[in-house]
Amino acid sequence: MKKIRLLLLFLFLYPGIGFPQSNAEALVQEAADHVRAFFKNQAEARVAIVQFENDSELSDLAMQKIYQLLTARLEGDPNFKMFDLLVNFVNGRGEFNLSQAQELDYLLYLKFIQNKNKTGLGIILFSRWQDKLVSLKYIEKNLSQGEMDLLDVKNFAFPELGFSKLTEFEIKKNLMDVQSVSGADGQLEYYFYYPDEIVIYRAKGERLEKQSACKLNWTRPFYPVLNYQGKLLLFTARGGLTLTAGGNFSSYAQVLTFSENQWQETAKIGFVPFKLLVFNGSPYLVGARYDEGKNFFRDKIYFMPFNEPAVVSEIVEKKSFPAYAIDFSTREGQLQGVHLIDRDYRYHLLTGDLAEKSPEAERRGASLAASDDQWLAVSDYSRQTDQIFFYDITAGGQRPVYSGKIRGEIQFISAGVWQAVKGFWVCSRLSQADDEYGRSVIQFWGKRNE
Repeated sequence: MKKIRLLLLFLFLYPGIGFPQSNAEALVQEAADHVRAFFKNQAEARVAIVQFENDSELSDLAMQKIYQLLTARLEGDPNFKMFDLLVNFVNGRGEFNLSQAQELDYLLYLKFIQNKNKTGLGIILFSRWQDKLVSLKYIEKNLSQGEMDLLDVKNFAFPELGFSKLTEFEIKKNLMDVQSVSGADGQLEYYFYYPDEIVIYRAKGERLEKQSACKLNWTRPFYPVLNYQGKLLLFTARGGLTLTAGGNFSSYAQVLTFSENQWQETAKIGFVPFKLLVFNGSPYLVGARYDEGKNFFRDKIYFMPFNEPAVVSEIVEKKSFPAYAIDFSTREGQLQGVHLIDRDYRYHLLTGDLAEKSPEAERRGASLAASDDQWLAVSDYSRQTDQIFFYDITAGGQRPVYSGKIRGEIQFISAGVWQAVKGFWVCSRLSQADDEYGRSVIQFWGKRNE
């Protein structure tokens, strides 16, 4: 221990002989220094990278990490303001949100090139007001195979910095969804949705304490299923707490309101609601409908005006895709996008008007959930050891941020809250290799630093 303390003191006093900077970092740092030098002693300028191409041996994932390293070094400079417009990086090219391009003073173009055993970065700086190229720089470094492999690592689930598993509970079989709402005293209550009941818990430390249960009575037709799937929605309507509950075992969803200290069924709806959204100033339930007895949704999105819990209005249908999983990203009650996994396990992103954005040919999954317009969580489509991937969707695309391994097979993902931390509930069924009884667990993944 004494030797370790002496080593740390030595490195602190003589930092120049510490760990060497990697060539990848040196490449990024030289690029950042060039940009900073150009703007030195200038009035505050608005700058953004608007084009980024890769002709090197590095992967798309490596490009995203290099982009993050570069922008981190350019942010906070007093001489210019750096805007982050990157939406995604696929097939060797960056995709950018150029809606703000007219507000910029300078545009940055980046290109990675492979020159034999060296990796080069070309930087072009263009002035919008002078309408000409004002700076050009080319940098080359010899990136080792180890550095290139490190840039391709996908698993970055650090408890201190990113998404990580914050809690885990063993649960009984057939859990379909978890949602939460503040109780009358302001404390969060967690609603666990099963086919025959909704069990309501409160957190006590790091464990759950059961408060009550709401039994669910389903009328015919009742469809036999191999795996129960469903969706629960909680919201306030006309000053009272209302919930909707639907699944793949029934042709309708129940609407229940909390009145006189008990839950009462007030209506039935012919699809499964996911969100309560606002269109033209009016509230609408928005959702999808399972193919009865199956584990996938039909090829339509449903919209229904919702003003009274006991009134079922005319339903509007819009064409979509048959999907194993679907969710809606929202901002302040407004629909921003529709995320879905089709029956070939391909991911699709639709706009708020349900027009498809460029198909993600290489992105696949099985389950997904969106947290407002900030985060998207998608599961892998493996059975023994699953994975969950987290994407930043604030700019309208999907930027990979973190990933983590999950024991067993993920059954569903649902956006939610655990003790005031926003994140995702992840339910998985353990394999017999991990658990001889094949039990199920529910985990919550979130960011402690937000």
